[in-house]
Amino acid sequence: MKKFMELWTFEWNRAKRFYGFLLAFVTALQAYAVFHEYNFWKDGYENYRQQGYAAMPEQYLQEYGNLTVAAVTSNSFFVFSVMTAVFGLLFYAVFIWYQDWTGKNRFSFRLLSLPGSRFAVYASKFGTIWLLITGLQVWQIGLLYLEELVFSGLIPTDIYRDIPLQMASTSSSPLALALPSLFSNYLLFYTIGYTALTLAYTFILMHLSGRWKGVFLATALAIGLIAAMLLFLRTGITTRLYAEEKYWMTISGSLILFLSGTWANYRLLEKRISV
Repeated sequence: MKKFMELWTFEWNRAKRFYGFLLAFVTALQAYAVFHEYNFWKDGYENYRQQGYAAMPEQYLQEYGNLTVAAVTSNSFFVFSVMTAVFGLLFYAVFIWYQDWTGKNRFSFRLLSLPGSRFAVYASKFGTIWLLITGLQVWQIGLLYLEELVFSGLIPTDIYRDIPLQMASTSSSPLALALPSLFSNYLLFYTIGYTALTLAYTFILMHLSGRWKGVFLATALAIGLIAAMLLFLRTGITTRLYAEEKYWMTISGSLILFLSGTWANYRLLEKRISV
């Protein structure tokens, strides 16, 4: 545990500059989205009034309806900020492995030579990604409350309508995947997400331990998993299951793959990678 905590602290210290820049970039884009959407509404409202229409809010609302914070979360700058955060963390999840394996004096040799279980190296990197994802979620929730406060203050009260923040994004928005409104969806999405991350780390470790042979084995494993999933779907079993049964079957299957990938990563670090 001591080795894990020391490595986790080390990984966090390496990540904090990148993470700080990512949070600042997301915040700046979403702040711009708020004022961009306000100016877009303001220009349209002024044009509506200049065309000689009555300036009564009731008539305007009959034609255009109320404005909500959903206008901000569907703004292209807001969507781009969420997508940037997602792909930025995906990039870093891969980068934190390869940064230690590059260079003439590879730092990975020193990490794997430390006393204690080598699995602490894997656990610290996985834990760092978990911390970055969770921290970004908390940051985004805080931003949503702040953005709603600012946006509702800019729009007239007779035109703006308060809605629960769970309704601030449509099902097709990346925000709905990053911050699902239902706990059941949150459990499903992130169980699948962390399972995919675990399997990706399995492929990375296979590559690092076997080079081109590892790439071949990782590719064969990925093809095998996809083929097994397609064959299972072709059996038609899922068509005879209720939605709740499909839900828990997906959760269970993901957990099995997660545990299998974690065990494979442990074996690769302890047995396959030599220093």
